[in-house]
Amino acid sequence: MEKITLSIFVPCFNEEKNIDKTLNNIKEGVKNISYEILVVDDGSKDNTIDTIEKFKKNNHNLNIKTFYNNKNRGIGFNYFATSHKASGKYYMLVNGDADFPSDTIKKILSNLGKADMVISYFPGKNDKRTLMRKLFSKIFVIILNLITFNNLKYYNGPTLHLLDNVKLHKASTFHFSYQAELIASLINMKKTYVEVQAESIDTGGVAKVITPYNILSLGKSIITIFLNQITYLTKKLFK
Repeated sequence: MEKITLSIFVPCFNEEKNIDKTLNNIKEGVKNISYEILVVDDGSKDNTIDTIEKFKKNNHNLNIKTFYNNKNRGIGFNYFATSHKASGKYYMLVNGDADFPSDTIKKILSNLGKADMVISYFPGKNDKRTLMRKLFSKIFVIILNLITFNNLKYYNGPTLHLLDNVKLHKASTFHFSYQAELIASLINMKKTYVEVQAESIDTGGVAKVITPYNILSLGKSIITIFLNQITYLTKKLFK
């Protein structure tokens, strides 16, 4: 059996209109490496599951594994839970709403092996997200950089990780910014990273970002990362 290099986690919730495009973007974007696709339907109420199964049937050559939740558990929970079902050396998220085109996937994977993390960010003039979403992202990045003393351009984009780093991480938040907590923690552990410009397409998928729940979640995540940083600095000071 061929050894799997990359495990791609694809979360989806009511994405029957987008999941086909997402899987095709992966098919077009991943070349010359062995990979598996781990699709997690997070309690969809539409025909997402039927669409996934139809795609699997029409693409027997792709290594697609599917997992179905009876109730919605959230992207952060599924991200870490699915990492323990993955078989690759590397682990990467591709959202089920098809907001990351194949060129973005190719660009991230072209840096595979160059660092422990390949962190993507969205360039200003080519960032196709809504103005409100860009504003919230900018504020969030500024706050996190001040807290962590980092100088990252973005924290919540598709990031290519070594799978073992994800599996060993003890997450304390599963909210919208779970990826930010993971990245900040790994940088404190002296894990290396490179940043890559990526393109995002605002597809109008079901997973909306600017909601009261997500705004509250961002606040909780900022507090969590701040407390983690205090703990890290305290341990470093008294080491």
